[in-house]
Amino acid sequence: MNFSVTCNMIDKQTVDRILDAVRIEEVIGDFVSLKRRGANYLGLCPFHEDKNPSMSVSPSKGIFKCFACGKAGTAVTFLMEHEHITYPEALRWLARKYGIEIEEKEESPEEAASRLKYESLILICEAGQKYFSDILWNTEQGRAIGLSYFHERQFSDDTIRNFGLGFALPGRTNFLEWAKSKGYNPDLLVDAGMCMRHDDGSIVDRFFNRVIFPIYSIGGRAIGFGARTLVKDEKPKYVNSPESIIYDKKHTLYGITQAKSEISKEDRCYLVEGYADVISMHQKGVRNLIASSGTSLTQEQITLIKRFTNNITVMYDGDAAGQHASLRGVDMILGAGMNVKVISLPVEDDPDSFAKSHTYDEILTYLERNEKDFIMFKSDLLMKDAERDPIRKASMINDVIESVSMIPDAVTRSVYVQTVSDKFDVKTDVIFNRITELRERRRRNEALRAASPILGAQYENRPVPGSEELVLPVEEKSPEITNQFLAPNESEILYYLIKFGPYNLVFDSDKYYGAVARPAVTVAQFIRAELQKDDSELVNPLYHRLYDDYFATFGDVAYVDDVSRDAIEQSVLRHFTTCDDKSVVEMVIGMLSDEQPLTIKEFRKSLVPEEMRLGEIVPKMLDLYKYKVLEFACKELGSELGEAQKNGDVERQKEILERLKEYTQAKTAFSKSVNRLT
Repeated sequence: MNFSVTCNMIDKQTVDRILDAVRIEEVIGDFVSLKRRGANYLGLCPFHEDKNPSMSVSPSKGIFKCFACGKAGTAVTFLMEHEHITYPEALRWLARKYGIEIEEKEESPEEAASRLKYESLILICEAGQKYFSDILWNTEQGRAIGLSYFHERQFSDDTIRNFGLGFALPGRTNFLEWAKSKGYNPDLLVDAGMCMRHDDGSIVDRFFNRVIFPIYSIGGRAIGFGARTLVKDEKPKYVNSPESIIYDKKHTLYGITQAKSEISKEDRCYLVEGYADVISMHQKGVRNLIASSGTSLTQEQITLIKRFTNNITVMYDGDAAGQHASLRGVDMILGAGMNVKVISLPVEDDPDSFAKSHTYDEILTYLERNEKDFIMFKSDLLMKDAERDPIRKASMINDVIESVSMIPDAVTRSVYVQTVSDKFDVKTDVIFNRITELRERRRRNEALRAASPILGAQYENRPVPGSEELVLPVEEKSPEITNQFLAPNESEILYYLIKFGPYNLVFDSDKYYGAVARPAVTVAQFIRAELQKDDSELVNPLYHRLYDDYFATFGDVAYVDDVSRDAIEQSVLRHFTTCDDKSVVEMVIGMLSDEQPLTIKEFRKSLVPEEMRLGEIVPKMLDLYKYKVLEFACKELGSELGEAQKNGDVERQKEILERLKEYTQAKTAFSKSVNRLT
C-alpha cells in the first residue's frame, strides 16, 4: 500500500444525508449503556473515569454533554474522540451504519497519509483474520491440525466461526508471501504485528504452526491475535501481537464484541482469564463474559466494562493460584465504584472445563449459589493460612480493610466497616481510623504522582527558587548532584538502604500501620515499596544509579535471621566499596564513615543503637522525602505562576493555583504524618 496515493473525500450533499439520518442515542448507544431520563438519555462518560453517570444525550438536539469533564458535541465528534478517527472516517462509519452510499471528492496526499496508516493496519489485521480462518477450514493441514484441536476442545463450528478462530501453517513466510501477493506493504505488515523484522533486515511471519484467536476492538474489527502452540512443552505457549497504534492491551478485552450487548442487557459482567474460558462459557449460553486479554486487569479495562454495567463478578480457576489471582484486580474494581462479587469454581475446574461439564441451567444455578461478596471471599481465603497465627491474622485483617478503603462511596464503606467489625471482632473506630489513614496516604501519593512531571527537569542542573541556602558545597562540585534541594534527603535514604537494608523493620507503635497489623518487612523492602506507591524515583543521577544498582544486585532482601543478615550486609558493603564506579565508592565510604560531630540531640538518640530505632526512623525519613518532593514542586509552580501573571494568562493562573492547592494539602498531610511518627 502506498501512502502517496490520493483518496476521495465525501461531498457536501452526502454529508448532509448522513447527518440527517443519524440518531445520536443509537450511535453513542453502540459504545455506552444509556438509560432514558425524561426526554434525554444518561450514561457513563467514556472520556474520563466516570463513577456516576454524568453524560447526557439529547435526541431532540442531536448533541451529548458531559457535566463532569466538559466533553460535548454531536455524534460525529463523539466518534472522532472515542475511536480516534478523522472527520471523514467518522462520516464513513455513520454511512455504513445507516446504509448510505457516499460520493467523494479527491483529498490531498498529506490528508491521505495521516488517515491511511491507521486504517491500513486494521485492514491488514482483518485480512489476516480471514486468511487464518480460510487456512483452518479450507486446507488439509488446517482441518487435520487446527480444526481437530478446536473440536477436541468441544468448540462447535458455529462458535469457531463466531469468534473467527483460525490456523497458521508451519513455515515462516506463508502469510508474508500471501500478503505480498495481495499488494500489502511488508513494512506495514510489521507495523501491524503480523510479521517481524530480524536484525539482518529480513521479514518473517510472527505466527506459524499455531491455532489463532483473533482479538477485536469494541466495534468488532480485528486488531490483534493470540496464537497457541499445539506442540507439547513448546515455549512460549502463546505468541501475542505486539502493541501498536491499533492494539493497546490495557484498553482491550477479549470477547467484548460478542459480550457487550448481553452485559448491558443483564447489567452484569463476568470476568475470566483466558480465551478458551470466554469461548466455552459463551457456547453454553453465558454470554455476558469477557477476559482481560492475557494481562493483569488494568484501570482502562475496568473503565471499558463500566460503560455497560456497574456490576462485575470475577471468576477464575478453582485452585489456590486462581483464587489468589482473582484478588489482584478487586481493589482496582472497588476503586472505580463498581459492585464486586467473586466466584470460586470447584478446585478441579477452570471456567472452560466447568462449562464443558455442565448444562446452561447448572452453570447459572452454580453462579447464583456460589457468588460471594468480595469481603467474605477474601477473608475466607486468607484466613486459611492465618487462622492460628495472630500476626498473620492481623495482617490479613489489614489487607481486607485496605480493600474496603478503596470504595469511593462513604455510605457503602460504612456498611463494609460494620461487616468487617462483626466478622473479625475489631472495633469500628479502629477500622475507620485505619481507612482514614489509608485514603489520606493514597491522596498524598496521587499528589506526588501528579507532581512528578515537574521533576522532569530533575536531571538538569538549574537552581530551585528560594533554595539557595540549601546548596551544599561538596555536592555543588558534582555534576551528578543536579537537584540540591532533594540531595540531603536522597542521601539519607541511601544511607539506610546500604547500612540497614537486610535489617528486619520492627514498628514499635501503631502510628504507621494502625492497630491491626505490623507486617514482617525489611528496611530494603519497605523503602522500595514506599517509593513505588507513587512511582517516585531518586532524582539525582548518582543517587538514582546507586539505588538501581542495589536492587538489581540484591533484590528485595527478604525477612532474614541474624546470620543471613550479617552475610548480606558484608556483601553489600563489598559490592559498593570495590565497584568500578569511583563516584559510588567515594559516596558510600563517605556516607558510612560518620565523620560529622554529634549535637546534644543526636547524642541522646545515640544512646539507643540506631538499628533499634529503624521502625521509627525509616517511615519518617520517607515521608519527609515525599514532603520535600512536593515542596520542590510547589516552588517550581510558584515560578510558573509568576510567569503566567506577567503574561496575563488568567486560565494558566487558575490551573496553577488549583495544583498548588492540591500539593499544599498533600504537603500538610505528610507534615502531620512526620510529626505523628516523631
